[in-house]
Amino acid sequence: MFAKTFLLLLLLPYLISTEPLELTDTTWKNMLNGQWMVEFYATWCSACQYFKPTWKDFSYAMSSKNIKVAAIDIDQYPSLSNRFRISSLPTIFYVRDGVFREYNGERSLHALQNYIENEDWQKTEPLSSYTAPNSYLMSLNSMALELSVVLKNAYTLLHDQHGLPTWFIYTILGIAIITLGVFVGFITVLIVDNGIAALSYIYMNAARKNKRELVETDAEKVLKSKKQTNKTGTSSTAQQTEVKNDTSELNKSDSSDDELNISDVAQTKDDLEEETTTDQIVRQRRVEK
Repeated sequence: MFAKTFLLLLLLPYLISTEPLELTDTTWKNMLNGQWMVEFYATWCSACQYFKPTWKDFSYAMSSKNIKVAAIDIDQYPSLSNRFRISSLPTIFYVRDGVFREYNGERSLHALQNYIENEDWQKTEPLSSYTAPNSYLMSLNSMALELSVVLKNAYTLLHDQHGLPTWFIYTILGIAIITLGVFVGFITVLIVDNGIAALSYIYMNAARKNKRELVETDAEKVLKSKKQTNKTGTSSTAQQTEVKNDTSELNKSDSSDDELNISDVAQTKDDLEEETTTDQIVRQRRVEK
């Protein structure tokens, strides 16, 4: 029992699969989750064949970590080569939760391990949102290449297996492409028209709602102004009444003052007349003496 366990421990490193994962045009989206190191290679590329053992050793070194190592053959999946814009081989990408970074370091095991363990990938600028392989632009680019591959395969099938002449094949393919273009254009016009109609409907409803809110706001302002006017009118009427009362009181006081003045003048006249008569009597007595 001990011998079997010891032998199993010795063979365990060899039992663990160290081969990089092979991704295809249908499974490449698996790299959008988690951390991945992906190599693009070709069987005819001598540099790729020389790098293959290093990549295998790197896959084994990362087997104990949360890093998945994969490889993609661009000869079998040219649409992925177009999607990732592969211009040289081997090309390596570091992918972390759907963010793509192209590895431009040394093609050595030590450099690859340091890129992950020392987090040197943070020094690499990620691909922009519109050039990333999972963007709409790259998806359309990949679809165009896939269409060209389909046309090429159709030409090979019709010419080599069925023996049809080239001009006839080109005519059929041309009609098919034109028909497909008209269909796609028709669908696009329908989508655009319906989208514009929906947007205009939403815009009109929003404009009507805003107009209604403005009208209600104006009505509320008018009502408030009327209430303020009524309050102001009431206060002005009260002020006018107070002014009238004050004026009447002033008139009354003025009239009473006038009456007092008149009575004072009359009394003064009487006093003067009395003084005059007194003086006359005194003068007559002096003359008599």
